[in-house]
Amino acid sequence: MSAVQAETIDKSLPAGAPAGPPEQELPPARHLGVPRLGIRPPKFADKFAEIDFEAEPMPVISMFPPPPPRDLANVRVALRGEDLKTRVVGFGDLVQLMSTGITVDLVCQIFNWHESVTWNGFRVSDLLDAYGVETSEAGYLVFRSADGQYFESLSVDEARDPRVLLAYGMNGGSLPHEYGGPLRLVVPFLQGYKSVKWVERIEAYPKDPIGIKRLLQQSKTARLGQAWLDRLAIVPAQGRPGDP
Repeated sequence: MSAVQAETIDKSLPAGAPAGPPEQELPPARHLGVPRLGIRPPKFADKFAEIDFEAEPMPVISMFPPPPPRDLANVRVALRGEDLKTRVVGFGDLVQLMSTGITVDLVCQIFNWHESVTWNGFRVSDLLDAYGVETSEAGYLVFRSADGQYFESLSVDEARDPRVLLAYGMNGGSLPHEYGGPLRLVVPFLQGYKSVKWVERIEAYPKDPIGIKRLLQQSKTARLGQAWLDRLAIVPAQGRPGDP
């Protein structure tokens, strides 16, 4: 397969979807260019290296200083299975996989906002299969950022959900650096912090390595609250969850 193959999944909000319990105080729907309402920064907001709630098409948030920009052609991703064998793949390798387009809501439950985004990328499940990354049924995958500090984990079941992508495109264009370009993880059924930006390494583990948000005690679980699931018609992944 020498060219990028493409398919499109459109996950739109169904008409009449319930708004969720009023006590959740979810932010109101908004249109591009309209100020965001309902933002609630947590007590540890001063720990972030970058926060811009006026950015479009969605806020720019980074816990650590971003890495230097890279061209998509120069992307390299290291894949390490539980067998401790490491394979390094470039974008020229990734384009042999089927490219997928998906329109989903990215939810930042910690800061209380969400935006609908169209992503283009490769399914993580296809990547694991194509390169024979060894995982166990009850195992986990860690996704590490090129910033050298940020990482998050998913159960193997979560990572193999067909909605989980390594994205290189956003809203019909290339993925901007401030949003994790040239390559980021997209996990639309969990809190936004699981969608690691600037992915450069994926590692398999037999036990839960615990992501950085739980390690820093900034989040007890990445699972979305029921109000978000109801309002945005988000369906959790099937199988074993990675977080408590």
